[in-house]
Amino acid sequence: MIKLSGPSKFILLITVGIFISEVVVMGIIATMDSLPYLQLSVVDATLMILLATPLLYFFSLRPLLKVIAEREAEIAQRRQTEAQLRIQTKALETAANGVIVTNKDGKIIWANQAFAQMTGYSVAEVLGKSPNFLNSGVHDADFYKRLWETITSGTVWHGEITNRRKDGTYYIDEQTITPVFNSSGEIENFIAIQQDVTERKHAENALLESEEKFRALADWTYDWEVWLDPQGDIVYMSPSCERISGFHPEEFVANSNLLLEIIHPDDKQFYQEHQRALHNEATGPLTVEYRIIARDGSEHWIEHICRPLLGKDSRYLGRRISNRDITERKRAEKDIKEREENQHLLTQTIHTMQIDIARDLHDTVGQNISFLRMKLDHMVETGLLANPDIALDLKRMNEVANESYDMIRGTLAVLQLEDTNDLSHLFARYAAQIEERSSFAIDFASHGNPRPVSPSQMRQLFYVFREVLSNIEKHANASQVSLDLTWEEKYMTLVIFDNGRGFDSTNSQYDGHYGLQFIRDRLDSLNGSISIYSAVGSGADIIIHVPYK
Repeated sequence: MIKLSGPSKFILLITVGIFISEVVVMGIIATMDSLPYLQLSVVDATLMILLATPLLYFFSLRPLLKVIAEREAEIAQRRQTEAQLRIQTKALETAANGVIVTNKDGKIIWANQAFAQMTGYSVAEVLGKSPNFLNSGVHDADFYKRLWETITSGTVWHGEITNRRKDGTYYIDEQTITPVFNSSGEIENFIAIQQDVTERKHAENALLESEEKFRALADWTYDWEVWLDPQGDIVYMSPSCERISGFHPEEFVANSNLLLEIIHPDDKQFYQEHQRALHNEATGPLTVEYRIIARDGSEHWIEHICRPLLGKDSRYLGRRISNRDITERKRAEKDIKEREENQHLLTQTIHTMQIDIARDLHDTVGQNISFLRMKLDHMVETGLLANPDIALDLKRMNEVANESYDMIRGTLAVLQLEDTNDLSHLFARYAAQIEERSSFAIDFASHGNPRPVSPSQMRQLFYVFREVLSNIEKHANASQVSLDLTWEEKYMTLVIFDNGRGFDSTNSQYDGHYGLQFIRDRLDSLNGSISIYSAVGSGADIIIHVPYK
């Protein structure tokens, strides 16, 4: 059977319609043969138009109009589709992400400018190529094999690929590859949408490294670190809590009351009061101390330091808490306190003994020597003994008695000190005693912060001080003596000046006048030194340096 095309069918219908119309009209005309030819022609034309027009409309014009309408609709739809395609193409061409379209064999048939900028290749350079020209060598063959198997199976693939640009630099490409099917359900193309995420990945890696460092630092900190959110819930607790309390961080997170439960019973009320301040956003840094009972029943002292935790935008994030185990420090403080109390008690006892010894010296030896001095002074002054040798011995005995008396008074001054380390007070008291019986005035001054002096040091320094004043009293014939004790960083300095008659310090014989051997022996035992500056008629300067022990 012959199948006619559209135009042939249309012509056939017109011909058949005209034929049928003509047959009908000629039949009607045949019945009107009595009419004149002109009238018959008018009737023929009229009937032909009346019959042919509907036939032509229904069999030819109406299908033609329908075809024209369909063609116009098709053209409008095509124009709309083309406009939409132009918009979509423009959008793809100007998209920030790289886009490529490949055929089913993976050859690039289209690429946008973003892809060209990302890779460094022009669009013309990549057309017809497989995307493997971007292979950086970072991924192995199995990676690309799995990718190809995924998309050829009709599944969308999403992941990251490290590619290499035209200039050889590497970049990280986040891709989504989508298979495109035709009307028969077969894969025709693949569309790959790509984004350069190199900077983002570097930032993420840097953040991960920073977080890892923070986590390592926080997890390995020796103190027990806690972060509480504004509601008082635990955000973070360092593993060192187990070392101090015996409980794991997870146990504190699971039981919000565990922190309070391990507080020593005597400190619970204090800690609860502290908690009320702890959860107040306006509360500043606080430092408190309390005790906890560890899992094994041992008691630990905790130094608890908490402070508000604020974000970059000054948003309140809760509080950071540092708990430090100060049990050993507390024990040491207790031991020190007990030793200090014992030392204080011992010092009081020794001072009481010193007072008793001083009283005994004063009441016995002191009074006896005072009586002996008085008798010797009387005998010397009255000249009762005519023998010159006996008189000279008597005078020497009187001098010895006076020196013994001075020694006892100095010893009494040491024993009666409230603070046995107060060298300045000792020197001042002894200088005042010498000034009472001597013909010269003494000006004593102490500079700087006094340092502790051991009893042995104090005794030797007192002997040196006493010997110098004794020699000034015996030999200098001075009217004014100044004493300056200076406490320096590494040693003490004693400067003694008198305005007496002086002596020739370049003459080695002056040792016999000032008892320098005695003084030097004492200073040698202290690792000290002495310097003397004097001239006849201009007094003397004595400078003594003694290092601290």
